[in-house]
Amino acid sequence: MKFRSFFIVLNTLIFMAGAMFFSSSLFAQNANKQGMYEIFGDTLPEGGQWKKAGNYIRKGGYTKESERYIYLTPSSSPAEITGLSIPIRENPGVGEYRYITFGWIKWGEGQLGIKFGYETTAKNPTGKKYNYTYFAGTGDSITTGLSLSDRTPGRWTITTRDLWKDFGDFTITDLSFICPNRRDAGFDAIFLGNNPDAFANAPGIIPTKVASIVNVEDDDTLNEPPLDEEIDDQSQKVEIDWAAQIRAGGVMMYPLYLLGFVAIILVVQRFIISSRANLAPKKFCSSVHDNLSRKDIKGAIEACRKYPSTLSKSLLFIFEHKDAGKEAVSQTAGDMAVRDIRKHLSSVYPLSVIASLSPLLGLLGTIVGMIEAFGLVALYGDEGGAAILSDSISKALITTAAGLIIAAPCVAVYFIIRNRIMSLGSVIEEEIEHVITELYLSDKPLDSAKPEEEKSHATVI
Repeated sequence: MKFRSFFIVLNTLIFMAGAMFFSSSLFAQNANKQGMYEIFGDTLPEGGQWKKAGNYIRKGGYTKESERYIYLTPSSSPAEITGLSIPIRENPGVGEYRYITFGWIKWGEGQLGIKFGYETTAKNPTGKKYNYTYFAGTGDSITTGLSLSDRTPGRWTITTRDLWKDFGDFTITDLSFICPNRRDAGFDAIFLGNNPDAFANAPGIIPTKVASIVNVEDDDTLNEPPLDEEIDDQSQKVEIDWAAQIRAGGVMMYPLYLLGFVAIILVVQRFIISSRANLAPKKFCSSVHDNLSRKDIKGAIEACRKYPSTLSKSLLFIFEHKDAGKEAVSQTAGDMAVRDIRKHLSSVYPLSVIASLSPLLGLLGTIVGMIEAFGLVALYGDEGGAAILSDSISKALITTAAGLIIAAPCVAVYFIIRNRIMSLGSVIEEEIEHVITELYLSDKPLDSAKPEEEKSHATVI
């Protein structure tokens, strides 16, 4: 009887041991099969907690199915999740991982980043020189890490990286989210995987060589929260990257570029052709006056041919047809001058067209940008607060600003050149009247002045 009881107990222990072994084996197979660890999907992982108290979680995310995402402002940066202990290995086993995927977005220019707290036994860890940090954007706030892009992601962007290839063997102890510059940022869908196929619907692994290395500085600089004074200073200073704003203007900037280029060419050309040298040269006026004072018609004609201009054409006609009479000569010469002045004025008119057209194109670009901005609001709701709308509107308004920048100089130059042409037209009118007076109304008209030899010959005859 005792032997039978002992046999029953032994069988029970063996069965329980087998069940436990089978269960652990099945768990290991399922873990390896799934191969993924959720750092943040909609909530923090078990054991994870925020280092500083704050409202970091908001409704929404990078997809409509997402319920929550991490929302960060410059004043709350960095936001750090502690209580983690996740090994990163080249050949991950159970509970070990190698790859990471995450989604991030920034409503504005500047920088944003993710920094891993670490433990490692390596003497010269690979990740040390990169400060175990990924970042995107340009600026001088995050100066140590792997740069994944020169521009911040303006829309939700999913990024997948090979952690071991980037940073080597280490254990993740905490995870910091960094948004040091103005405008807000979001982070979502942060998962670890032991193989590239562990992430459902995730993009392929980005080659490590696309990341650029920046200078190494103190590792603790990114962990220090900004002082209140620094936050106040940042809020009072608005730094605008005009090059980025112009690039963000979109397709409507291209016709504005073209109008600006054409305007520059027209301004240079019209300033040259409307100069006094082309309408009424001073040297030509002085030469004509000198020749008329000496009663030298031939010298005046030579001066007309030496200084080709609007005035010289009219005066040359007068000198060559002085015998046709005062009324006919003055009327025709005046008409010739008026036609040439009108031609110069019409050549400046395209500047007026550009000055009128460029603000309209800029306004059209702003309207298109506003439509896109409100489309983003309809898509993301209140995820980004006022930041998502203000950033989109600021980009949309750049086209109007560009149009006005082109239009204002064009209007000014148009009236300057037009006024100069009209002033020179008055000079031409005065010179024609002076020549007519000298030819027909002086006490000794030029047509009666003849060489002394001709006068004596006429007397003899």
